[in-house]
Amino acid sequence: MRSEQQWIWQQPAWPKFCYNSERLLPLIATASRLIGALEATCRTLADPVLLDARETVLADDAMETSAIEGEILRRSSVRASVRKRLGLPVGEDDSDSQSDGLVAMLLDARNNCSQPLTEERLYSWQAALFPTGYSGLRQIHVGGYRGPEQMQIVSGPLDRERVHYIAPPRERLDHEMSRFLSFVNQANDSDPILNAGIAHLWFIMIHPFDDGNGRVGRAITDALLARNFPLLMQVISFSKQVSLDKKEYYRLLEEAGQGGLDLTDWLLWFGQTLITALHKSQWIIEQVVHKTLFWHKHGKTMLNARQQKVLNRLLEAGDQFTGGMTTRKYAGMCKCSKVTASRDLTDLETKGLMRKRSGSGRSTSYEIVS
Repeated sequence: MRSEQQWIWQQPAWPKFCYNSERLLPLIATASRLIGALEATCRTLADPVLLDARETVLADDAMETSAIEGEILRRSSVRASVRKRLGLPVGEDDSDSQSDGLVAMLLDARNNCSQPLTEERLYSWQAALFPTGYSGLRQIHVGGYRGPEQMQIVSGPLDRERVHYIAPPRERLDHEMSRFLSFVNQANDSDPILNAGIAHLWFIMIHPFDDGNGRVGRAITDALLARNFPLLMQVISFSKQVSLDKKEYYRLLEEAGQGGLDLTDWLLWFGQTLITALHKSQWIIEQVVHKTLFWHKHGKTMLNARQQKVLNRLLEAGDQFTGGMTTRKYAGMCKCSKVTASRDLTDLETKGLMRKRSGSGRSTSYEIVS
């Protein structure tokens, strides 16, 4: 670390952030238009369809907000936790305390957005992420701010460590978090999208917890957006889009931590990521509606459990399922023989639910009949 390095919280005017409104205005206008359109679409959906979309989005959000931090959760466990929290039937309960805690935090941020963000609430969120009190093999402070040790974000081998950021010392945390919570809880005339972006970066720069700061920070973002767009936040995953652009996310956070108080570049990225998430949510809703209409039409068709599973997977993936369904893919998905897979696919074709794709080459592949 260079001895002359000054971190963002050491700036004399910290935390009086600024940004270039002219550069941000087109992005905010686009995001606001998409939000209005998506909320209007949601109001037209029947409750079961909206609930299905919420399940898909929340499961994605839980998986991806953990993946950003390098933590890979079991999808079956996450889906079970989500279905329990949403009051949906759970076949085999594969949930665990870790997925249950994470999903509880995400839902609290979205569903209780009218409640103020307090230290106690953030403590409960962070503690829910680490039910054993350990992060991996390391015991950490849970349900409270970090200890007196210097909080450094570093990479590289021990003899050649690179320091990316040093957070404010422990003795400043109470004061720093008091100012932060005052900002997020006060009525603010600024654009809610910009406020959410500022709050996200501000919290990460304070880095008040031993671990879980990224996940809690993204939950704070969700809570602030939900305060202004409650219906929208039931069907959108900001974290999933962050995960897809993780490298740039960390680059901008590092750049901000070592720079001044102008957050224009960060807010441009934040706004564009939100726009991408809005487009993805629209796609998810379209797939859910398509899936609902499909089963409304074919719900009485006699199918085995394997066929139902494959059809649901294809309906959920939509045009993102490349190459069509082959006997090899079917057998792998259902853990059955290729002979059984071939027989099931032929049966689905006979019943008019699937058809052979043209130009399949050496391996016959199938697609759903819309």
